[in-house]
Amino acid sequence: MKQGWHSLILFTLPLCAIGSLTFLDTATAQQVTQQVTPDGTVSTTVTTPDGKNFTINDGTRRGGNLFHSFKEFSVPAGGSANFNNAADVLNIIGRVTGGSVSNIDGAIRALGKANVFLLNPAGIIFGPNASLNIGGSFLGSTAHSFVFDNGFEFSATNPQAPPLLTINVPIGLRYRDNPGNIQVRGPVTGSGLVSEVRSGNRPKLDSNVTGLQVEPGKTLALVGGNVFVEGGVLRSQGGRIEIGSFDSNQIVNLVPAQSEGFSLAYQGTPSFRDIEFSNKSFVNVTGDGSGSIAILGRNINFTSDSILLSDTLGDKNGGEISIVGDSIAFNRSSLLSNTFGSGNGGQIKLDANKINFDNRSGVSIQTQDNKGNAGDINIRANSLEMKGSSSLVSITTGSSSGKAGNINIAVNGPMAITSTGIQADSNGVGNAGNININANSLQIENSGVFSRANYKGQGGEINITVADSLTSIKNTNINTNAYNTGDAGKINIRANSFRLEQQGGVLSEAGASSTGKAGEINITVAGSLELLNKVGISTTTAGIGDAGNINITAGSFLLEGSGVSSSTTENSTGNAGEVNITAGLFKINAASMRTNNLGSGNAGDLKVQATSLVLDGAGLYVNSTGNGNAGNLEIKADTIKLDGSELNANTSGGKGNITLNSRDLILRKNSNITTNAQGTAGGGNITINTGNLVAFEDSNITADAVKGYGGEVNITARGIFRSPDSDITAISEAGPQFNGIVQFNTPEIDPTQGLFELTETVIDPAQQVAQNPCIKGFGSTFTITGRGGLPSDPNKILSSDNVRVDLVEPVPSKVSSTSTTQKQPSQKPPVKKIIPVRGWIYNEKGQVVLVGYDPTKTGPQREQPAPTTNCAATR
Repeated sequence: MKQGWHSLILFTLPLCAIGSLTFLDTATAQQVTQQVTPDGTVSTTVTTPDGKNFTINDGTRRGGNLFHSFKEFSVPAGGSANFNNAADVLNIIGRVTGGSVSNIDGAIRALGKANVFLLNPAGIIFGPNASLNIGGSFLGSTAHSFVFDNGFEFSATNPQAPPLLTINVPIGLRYRDNPGNIQVRGPVTGSGLVSEVRSGNRPKLDSNVTGLQVEPGKTLALVGGNVFVEGGVLRSQGGRIEIGSFDSNQIVNLVPAQSEGFSLAYQGTPSFRDIEFSNKSFVNVTGDGSGSIAILGRNINFTSDSILLSDTLGDKNGGEISIVGDSIAFNRSSLLSNTFGSGNGGQIKLDANKINFDNRSGVSIQTQDNKGNAGDINIRANSLEMKGSSSLVSITTGSSSGKAGNINIAVNGPMAITSTGIQADSNGVGNAGNININANSLQIENSGVFSRANYKGQGGEINITVADSLTSIKNTNINTNAYNTGDAGKINIRANSFRLEQQGGVLSEAGASSTGKAGEINITVAGSLELLNKVGISTTTAGIGDAGNINITAGSFLLEGSGVSSSTTENSTGNAGEVNITAGLFKINAASMRTNNLGSGNAGDLKVQATSLVLDGAGLYVNSTGNGNAGNLEIKADTIKLDGSELNANTSGGKGNITLNSRDLILRKNSNITTNAQGTAGGGNITINTGNLVAFEDSNITADAVKGYGGEVNITARGIFRSPDSDITAISEAGPQFNGIVQFNTPEIDPTQGLFELTETVIDPAQQVAQNPCIKGFGSTFTITGRGGLPSDPNKILSSDNVRVDLVEPVPSKVSSTSTTQKQPSQKPPVKKIIPVRGWIYNEKGQVVLVGYDPTKTGPQREQPAPTTNCAATR
């Protein structure tokens, strides 16, 4: 066996047992005599010279069919049952009507190329020495009758002679009540496998073990109630092996298969019974091509190093391994399909309500040293569990130019893999296959999902789609790798929620000796994405190939104690990829996100678009410590908050820039935004567009340089609030002439807001003062036209209102009086003279004082004239 067989085994854990079925107990089973006797319903005769070897003669011939009916049919060890048929007989059809189990531990022989059909509803046991020496196909069944196309049934429970008319090949099997079991026993020590999959060699069979075997291209079918293969060997080179387990009251169809005899089909909604392979059972259809295995039952179990093998050796295409049941369980057992010729390998198909792999079980498809393509692994279930160092493997090896097959998994319910591996590798010229997983929920623990291009072939893609929650914990890795000229494949993950924690992560890598590129990582999560406790999402190049991009879209994103990066390593010439993040709330706690360049390539850009971005003891980096350029950091969010964190585009090569667009930008606790440069490199540019910029507690914004030019810092904000220990600089240590630029831009506010245009005509103050002092006081006003809307204090806000001082004379209420006959002394209140205002002056305190003379004139004009009217008399 070549490299790749051992790849089924990725881990070593203690044995975990699974439940087993109840076997047919040979110690308490019905005792059977070892003989062949006719029942007299047809013209069958039997002779025996020694009680061990039986010759079966005559029978009833109908066309190409030869009918036999037996009361008992058992062959002892070392004995034989020999059908003495004519060479032109196509089908030998025998039934056992006596109600005893057929115990066959010797040989069944027939002449020519006739097919042999044996029916016994009581049950059939094939012992460790049982063998078939026939030219056609063989079917052993515990059904109750054979069904023909003309409606005739050749029944073992209601035996009748066949009609005189010509009868074609049987088209089906009718099950009535309680069909018996079929059991195939191997040697006491097992099937005689001298090597196992885990040893790294192709499994081989002891030459002394024959088992049940038909001629190449023919069908070997066992169709019973329960079917147990206990260390038994079933073989059909390039042919077909059919195993079915059916319950009562139904019909199973026999469908002719091209060059393979026939296959089983069923009508309506059948009910099944159980099938188990145990104790190193071996089922093998290896050949030049077309070999197929079909297993159909209820609970189908593979235990104790049992193996199903379908290799394609020639230029014909291989058949498939198909297992369909309610539950399928593998415990320390394997399904293998390999391509060694120019023909394509067949697929392996598992279809059940529940599928379980445990204790180093596995499914493997490989193409080795040939041009043929390997087949696919197709798994469909309502629930799938893999654990205990089990694996699913698709590989190309050696000089093979053929492609590895895809691994396709569709699970309607939960899928859980623990301490297992799913692997699609290219170790040759051919390309690796893809891994496609669709599940309602998926939990991966201490496991790996890998697609690797180890030679000239291209790596395959990993596509994971989960309708609900995806959880990856405890050293789980989802990787695509390129180590030679081939490119690594993409990783595409879609889920409603995605949680990675406790080491491991999602990685695409191009190795040091690789000329290929690392793959792209695309993650889309409708709800929450969480990366916790030393996990990472990264693309890396250590060679001349570029690292892939990382694109993440999530409803919310929490990055804690972990990292997201696209980077190049020392001595690499490839470029790092971009990192693009789109999320609602994006929180980064004690974690980092970066595009780094350590080689001669360039760092990629990092772009974040979020509703809110919060960093606590964290950083976003687009650095270059090699010869290449740093990347650009672009962030667009309503709120950007840095708490003891940094945004960093530092470089020792070409400069990187930082662009921030936000409503609020808050820096606290020694947070920094830097595009600093080392050596002769120039500092990068920092562009900030925000409503409010807050920088407290020694938080800095710098675009400094050592020997090169400082960068530019351009800040546009409505408000900038910073503590004295928080700096905004673009300084070069090479000298002031190398300093960069720091520029603050305020919003465009109209300084004339609230003002009105004054007329060019100078206002006469005298026209603004009322000359008739008898007009009611509430009508008098005093207006200062002055500077219009400009405030008297430049620190106060603008006002569009003119300054007005109202002169108000309280208006007394009208009081009516009543005359009396008593004379009262006449008393008149003193009349206060009202002097009309004619101007104003400033006193020594700078206050405005109203005066009754014209302040613009000198001399006697300043005398206050007496009032011409007694206002009190006119009231």
